[in-house]
Order: sequence, then C-alpha cells, then structure tokens
Amino acid sequence: MRRRILRAVIVAVVCAVLLFAVPLAVAALRLYRQDEVRELQQLADRVAVTVPADVHHPHDPMELPRVEAGTWLGVYDEGARLVTGAGPARGDGPVREALAGRASSRLLGDWLVAAVPVGSGERVRAVVRAGAPADGPLRRAALTWAGMLALAALVVGVGAVLGVRSSRRLAHPLEALAATAGRLESGDLAARAAPSGLPEADEVAAALNRAAARIEGLLRRERAFSADASHQLRTALTRARLELESALATEQGGRGPHTPGPTGVEAPADPRDAMRAALEALARMETTLDDLLALARDLPEQAPLDVAGLLADAERRWHGEPAAVGRPLRVVVEEQLPEAAGSARAARQILDVLLANALAHGSGMVTVTAREAAGVLAVDVEDEGPGPPEGEDVFARRRGAGGPADGAGDGGHGIGLALARSLVEAEGGRLMLSRRAPHPRFTWLVAGGRDGPAL
Repeated sequence: MRRRILRAVIVAVVCAVLLFAVPLAVAALRLYRQDEVRELQQLADRVAVTVPADVHHPHDPMELPRVEAGTWLGVYDEGARLVTGAGPARGDGPVREALAGRASSRLLGDWLVAAVPVGSGERVRAVVRAGAPADGPLRRAALTWAGMLALAALVVGVGAVLGVRSSRRLAHPLEALAATAGRLESGDLAARAAPSGLPEADEVAAALNRAAARIEGLLRRERAFSADASHQLRTALTRARLELESALATEQGGRGPHTPGPTGVEAPADPRDAMRAALEALARMETTLDDLLALARDLPEQAPLDVAGLLADAERRWHGEPAAVGRPLRVVVEEQLPEAAGSARAARQILDVLLANALAHGSGMVTVTAREAAGVLAVDVEDEGPGPPEGEDVFARRRGAGGPADGAGDGGHGIGLALARSLVEAEGGRLMLSRRAPHPRFTWLVAGGRDGPAL
C-alpha cells in the first residue's frame, strides 16, 4: 500500500515536471537564438551607418570594428560580392534578401546569419552581413537546462519525501482497520478502531465499530439466552415434576383424594389430573421458550400493555403453587392506571421472575400491586420475608445456580433478577428494590406511551 502511494506520488511529480520543463527548455533555446540573432542584427546596423557611399573607392578604405572570436562580419556590394571582412565570397540567401531591400536573418547549417541593407529608398548600394556559430545559444541553453535539471531533481526529491509522509498517513489508518478486522475475525469482539483524522477512513472505522458492537451484542444475547432460558424453564419443569411425583406417591401410598405428597404439594387423586397439570406446565414452558427466543432476537414490540390482564394471567398461573405451601397470592389493581406501552412477552417474563423470587426467598403472603406513581405505572411485588442482607446486590448476575426454582447461587438471587432488570431496561423502564427489609418490595416502573414521562 505504501509503495503504491509513493510510486503514484513520484510518477505524478515527474509528469508535472516534464510537462513544464520540456516546453520551458525548448522556449529557452529559442529565446537564446533570438537573442543571438538580435545581437547580430544590432552589430550589422552599427556597421551599416559607417559604410561609405562607394564601397569600391580606393582612397576611402573601410574599417570594420573588432568582433568576438568566431563571429564573421563582412560588407557586400550591389553584385553580392564580398568587399571586405569575413564571409563567403558570393552572398548567400540573407544577402540577396537584403539587396532586395529588407533585413534578413536565418539559420544556415551551423551558423546564425543576419544581413542588413545599406542605402535608402529603392536603391541598396551595399549589404552588411554578420554571422556567428549556432552552438553558442545551444551552450547557453545547456547551462540553463542543467539548472532546470537540478531544480527538477530537487522537486522530485521533495515530492518523494512528501510521498513517504503521505503514504504513511494514508496507509496507517487502513493498516489499523485491517488489524482491527483481523482481531474481530479471531474472536476479539472488544476490538475497536481508533479515529485517525482521515475522514474517509474514520467513516469506515465508525461503521466497523458499529458492526462489531452489534455483533458483540447479538452474541452476548445468544450466549445469555441459554442461561436465561434454563432459569425460566426450571420453575415450569419443577412444577411438572412435582405434579407427576405427587401423583405417583399418591398411587403408591394409597393416600386420599387430596393428600399432600412428599413435595408438600397437594396431589390430585386421579393421575389424569396430574398429567393435565403437567401438560399445562409444559405448555407454559413452551410459551416461556418462545418469549425468550423473541426477546433474544431483539424483535421490537411496542404496543399498549394491558397490565390488569397480565396480572390476572399471572395470578391464574401462579395461584396454585403458593397456596399449596400456605402462602396466598394477592393481586391488587388500582383504578385509572396510567397508560403503558411495551412488550407483553417481556412483561410476562418480568412478572414470572419477580413472583418466583418472592416464593423462593421470601415468606408469607405475596402481594402484587399495580398503582400510579407520579404519573407512571408502577407494579410492586412484595412478601413478608426478612429481605436480603444489607449491601447485597440482588440484581448481580451470578453463576452456579443452586435451587431449581430460584436459580440462586453463592447466597445470591442468581440470574433471575438480572434477567428481569435487563428486560425492564430494554423496555425503557426501571426495576429497583424499593424496600429491602423487612417485607422486601420490588418496584417495576413501566415505560409510558408516546406522551408518557421519561424514566
């Protein structure tokens, strides 16, 4: 890349120098020749004014001025014959043209010749001819060409230096982009291209960074999906297992129609009822899986939320399990609730996480309240337990899930609350522990519609 840029710069500079230097060199040679011809004409004019009326007068010989070595100066009569000085014995073309009454100059072989007529009117009585070697202007032009060549070499050298700097400046951003792309290809999704100051390269870098961030987010969601799905599906699997185990224990032990089984859940007398309950739990698992898949794929869904209907559905789905262990579920929906918008899938998963957390870590009655809080819809989920220890971050995502229902590990609340908070924030709302102890309460502030207040 750098060599190509440097080569292109040098070729451009050389072409520019040639386009200017060649015409200038030709013009310099012509200028020196014209200057030489003009000097010869001036010399001939000075001599012409001293030519006597009769060039053949024996008592009035002509005296020609001294000239530089190599310069010929001669006087010709009306018959184009050399009278005095140096030159061809018979007048050549310029002399004949001067005899016709007009000054003439031309290049004859290796000589520059200028001829000037002597006389007035239509009568020309003599011609002064001056000549000089044609290589004089060429030598002067050669010196000029040498200077131009040195200047051209200097210009090409400067162009090469600028080309090296430009090639570095242009190639470095592209090399950095290639290195960043290579790191992304090797799996380093945190690699980002830094600004270089080159607008075009910065646009490509910004697009690459956006694509890397998008890919990183998608992969993060895909990787988190398995953990989120396992956490959410664990409760439904536990329900189905409890139903089947209770039915099996009832059948083996011969218990009464509604005798509590080994798990503490009241077992139905008819095994078909347990099967139907298990099928319902499996159906809920399928719905949960579909919801999580849609949320993991970041499918936008902004529609009015029927909070009362969502809470009624949650009460129907969760009523049996708390009641079986002596923990009633109470749902309170105030009148004239503010409008809310968002994804019903996300709302269903958020409620499931909060209810599962209350059952797993709390005690006593679980109360769900939908109310208005400063113009925003708020959903509270609280129980009568002691609450988490002071200083514990209940929303931290932890590894090593413990129980099947809650997904908690190392004494924490596990992945469930972290999932719920991420879903709430993705919907533009807020989820917080509004009261830690006693009787812990989680508050979900649901995002409003278009005209609703910002959270």
